[in-house]
Amino acid sequence: MTRPISEIAAGLEPSRGGVPLRPGLRLHIIGVGGTAALAAALHAKALGLQVSGYDQALAGETAAILRNAGIPVGSSASPELLQVCAALNADSVVAISKAITSTQPNHPEVLLAREAGAHAVSVQQVIADAAATRGGLLIGVAGTHGKTTSTGWVLDALMRSGIDLSAFVGGPLGEELGTPTGAPVRIGSSPGFVVEADEYGGNFDVYNADRALILNVDWDHPDIFADRQAAVATFAQWVSYPAKSGVVFINAGDQGGAELAALLATVGGGNCYTFSTSASAGAEVVDLAAEVTPRGEGSFAITIKHLSDRAATAAPALRELLQHPLPIGLLGAHNASNALGVAALAASAGGSADGIARSLATFGGVGRRMEVRYDRGAITVLDDYGHHPTAIDATMETVRQRYPGRTLVLAIEPLTYHRTAALLEGLAQSCSSADRVVVAEIFAVRDLDTTSVSAADLAERIAAIGTPATAPGTVLETAAALLPSITPGTVVLVMGGGRSTELAAALARGLTAAS
Repeated sequence: MTRPISEIAAGLEPSRGGVPLRPGLRLHIIGVGGTAALAAALHAKALGLQVSGYDQALAGETAAILRNAGIPVGSSASPELLQVCAALNADSVVAISKAITSTQPNHPEVLLAREAGAHAVSVQQVIADAAATRGGLLIGVAGTHGKTTSTGWVLDALMRSGIDLSAFVGGPLGEELGTPTGAPVRIGSSPGFVVEADEYGGNFDVYNADRALILNVDWDHPDIFADRQAAVATFAQWVSYPAKSGVVFINAGDQGGAELAALLATVGGGNCYTFSTSASAGAEVVDLAAEVTPRGEGSFAITIKHLSDRAATAAPALRELLQHPLPIGLLGAHNASNALGVAALAASAGGSADGIARSLATFGGVGRRMEVRYDRGAITVLDDYGHHPTAIDATMETVRQRYPGRTLVLAIEPLTYHRTAALLEGLAQSCSSADRVVVAEIFAVRDLDTTSVSAADLAERIAAIGTPATAPGTVLETAAALLPSITPGTVVLVMGGGRSTELAAALARGLTAAS
């Protein structure tokens, strides 16, 4: 059963376009350890706001980033938090993740904020306001899959073109991009802002993007989208702004993307441009078409074969890239497709042909996207955020290409009970393409019911298809159960959007200790 956004965002002020933040404004962030919440805190602090936070359990890396930024954080165990909240008043702003409001509208911190009369907004609203404060173009990257990597990629392409923008990316950024290293933000020196625009619960409604990229539209978030058509309608509403007053590139080689482009064509989306690396979408029906060439071990190159005059006007640097083979540094055919969209979006925002080409060839990705956590003695451990069947399929295919002939063990932590229950058959089919699977306990986020399905249910479905599968327990119990059976010649792919990164880290520690 789907839920309306009003229920998920209970108690929050309606979404609006970004407005500049006032220096010195008092901002308190509930659930500050979340990726978007952390980004909101860091951007607000950099812009001169008084920022504090609350979180019940911060990861060590996140706690260090907040501490080094001078942002105090309380928890339910820290009495000084009450003193922080007492400083709130009607001029203050409290930012809250919808992961909290969707399940705990009467969270104690939320009640304290209401009692103080503070404005309650989503953490995405703070990010949108930070972008408005910076000024310049707002550049948004959206899509069901691949948006975190692609957002970081656009940022990198623009930096290599001499344009140093600020950004929010939904994953840890490396030392050349992150402010600081490992943070999901960049504090740039130029006007303009690159943002990962998440479709869940209206999160991207606050981003009135001047330039936008839609990588794909798939059925995900079954608690708010009844089917893919519902997701397409939501994306169409978001891109209506750049479609009329800016530029939006849409992947027409993706079924959902093609449906989105067709829908926008019926309502006068004159600034929409389509692209594809798919043979099914010919050059005569898209504005930008590229040929994909395998280079071995999961790597690819793209060659832009067709560029419409209108797209060339919107993204001038693409003219110089036409008909030139462009090696792609990130592995996987899905990244080759995303690279074409990244090139188009960066070019529409002033990126140079040289800067874009160098970024396509050398960008190292974002943390937790096929990140190598251990690679020694013919044993490899990879850490990846993917948790949807489509993402699992693409990642496992890429791993098979990169490590041919190796035994592939999938260690997966399903993300949310409602998603796992709705996509159970698809998840089982996707996971079953591994040689062996271990399923950790489901990570609950925005879940009202945690009894609908279990990790053991998914393991049983996978085993029924013919792939050995077990459900050992928590992520750490899963790591402990898996470690003794990892032998040379094995690639362990750890996937999940919750605490699965702790599983990957535990495997890396255990293998290091045993080597």
